Amino acid sequence: MLIINADDLGMTPGSNSAIFDGYDNGAITHTSIMANCDYFDNAMSDIAKRKELGLGVHLNLTYANALIPNTLYCNKNGIFNLGYLELLKNRDKQFLAAIEEELDAQITRVINALPPQRSLTHLDSHRHIHMIPHIYKIVVKLAKKYNIKRVRLINENTLHSFMLTKRFNFLLNGGIIKYLLLRSFSAIDSRYANLYHGVKFYSILYTGVIGKDIIKKLQNADETYEVMVHPSYPELDKNVHFYDEAEKAYRVSNDRKKELEAVLSIKK
Repeated sequence: MLIINADDLGMTPGSNSAIFDGYDNGAITHTSIMANCDYFDNAMSDIAKRKELGLGVHLNLTYANALIPNTLYCNKNGIFNLGYLELLKNRDKQFLAAIEEELDAQITRVINALPPQRSLTHLDSHRHIHMIPHIYKIVVKLAKKYNIKRVRLINENTLHSFMLTKRFNFLLNGGIIKYLLLRSFSAIDSRYANLYHGVKFYSILYTGVIGKDIIKKLQNADETYEVMVHPSYPELDKNVHFYDEAEKAYRVSNDRKKELEAVLSIKK
């Protein structure tokens, strides 16, 4: 079984259009929506038309406006102002209670917008903040509260990923550093709760550059894999208000279109 999950639903018109196109006409099986982003309502109206599309929440503490503004993690305009390092270092009880409330609100907003008879399939997060062990515990708690069966675990195998692609991209794009950090978190998180059900994750080392060759190889694997993709139509996002320049550069990159082409080239 192959789960092809498109992250960042609700962020931009380009991502919304590409994700639904990739589901309707390609290999996408699941998507993760950002409950606090500007195009959430547009995305949810189209979710109702696609009953078999697996939907999860893309939990977010680093981009756009919080649903529950709090000076512990927002600026005066209610926009998240923390980076990964600040989230990693801060274990203060008051802070953790505040972010639990925010993450709970994000999940609740999606649940309340779901069509009848639909339920959430999974939780993951923007920039993988849920993998930080003290945040992972909160996410598992919320998953159990709302009976959400799967939480993404970054348990990618370096050797397997390299043997599959024979590419060294990760040495140039910082993928190896991100991989080592998340893999160390995975070792801790997997001892806390088994909410990934044996699903093997693939694409941290090659984030944003998944091609059809990789998808085809994983389709024939004996085990269940989750492949993360970020497809978009960059031309639809030229006039979008982005909350930081790094996110803008990523969203308007031609790699977003290439990932869309990859998922469209293969049928479920």
